[in-house]
Amino acid sequence: MLLDAGFELACNDTGRKLDREEQKALIADAFAVIAGTESYDDDMLAAAPNLKLVVRFGVGTDSFDLEAMKRRGIAVGVISNNNCVAEFAVALILGIMKNLHLFDNAVRQGQWSRFTMRELKAKTVGIVGFGRIGRRLAQLLQSFDVELVAYDPYMNEEEAKRLNVKPVGLDELLACSDVVSLHIPATSETRHLINHETIAKMKDGAYLVNTSRGVLIDEAALKEALEAGKLAGAALDVFEREPVTKDLALNSLDNILLAPHVAALSVETNYNAGITCAESVIRVFNGGTPLYPV
Repeated sequence: MLLDAGFELACNDTGRKLDREEQKALIADAFAVIAGTESYDDDMLAAAPNLKLVVRFGVGTDSFDLEAMKRRGIAVGVISNNNCVAEFAVALILGIMKNLHLFDNAVRQGQWSRFTMRELKAKTVGIVGFGRIGRRLAQLLQSFDVELVAYDPYMNEEEAKRLNVKPVGLDELLACSDVVSLHIPATSETRHLINHETIAKMKDGAYLVNTSRGVLIDEAALKEALEAGKLAGAALDVFEREPVTKDLALNSLDNILLAPHVAALSVETNYNAGITCAESVIRVFNGGTPLYPV
């Protein structure tokens, strides 16, 4: 798509993350950048005076200096991975409530261990963050006969009503939810949103699921809550420090299900992400906006 539109492509084909000077050299003449997880701070942006668009091959913008981009007149776009991440959130919810990781491990070791499970039916699911992913999760959960509540400081009341979701404050959501699923960005305000204090407000025996950003959770506080039985279980796709190592403190727990930040890595989402990024570049070049603007 980009070649047909007349663009020249400069790609990082090293198989590794570029250092800052290499990155600056790569983007020096760029009209647009299709970004991964590398940083785009004001210093990096200054190396690309002709830059008009940064489109993220993903949805997180925590590595972007959005104020600097705005000041420099650089448009910002993301992709749409809402279905893929929402489906994975459902998988994590069911996986931890059904103890699938324990069953799998037992069978692999030749054991006929049979653990108790919980049903999702008639439970209350609290969705923290009611953007595209949170709304898709609410849609997918309709068939499980659950009560849905959601917290978002910028709540879309119309969508909440359409999806039969009750808007509530964060404290009320934590207190009433059997499952809490996080779908908010990482900012200075949301760092360690789940901590000793907020966990204490959660329903005893609740489950916590995170497919957003690892820094939303104080992992030390989570470990204590899981060990003490305050929380029945947790399922995490993201962590405070990534990639994780063997000495991850949470590894010692049986009531936690872990994945290596893969919620958005479906074949379908990756294909569509490429199309979205290319289309966003072409749209901005023609005087429009990214397909999914920030």
